[in-house]
Amino acid sequence: VAGHEGIEGNEMADVAAKEAAGGHSSPDKSLPKLLRDFKGSPPIGISAMCQILLQKVMRKWNTLWKASPQYTKLSRIDPKLP
Repeated sequence: VAGHEGIEGNEMADVAAKEAAGGHSSPDKSLPKLLRDFKGSPPIGISAMCQILLQKVMRKWNTLWKASPQYTKLSRIDPKLP
């Protein structure tokens, strides 16, 4: 018995992983632009690509966070916040 058996989110992830292993791929429109631009194998590893994507997301989040009214209020309480 698998440790995640019966847990809906994990079951869905398991099905998706099995589809991926079977050669199925995601529709282009559902992929981030970074992945859509590649035809065939990417020139860098998937882990490196994920790291680049995460850095871009974090930069965008940081920009949005610093523009929010909550940031102004909370930074007065704790200036070490990101």
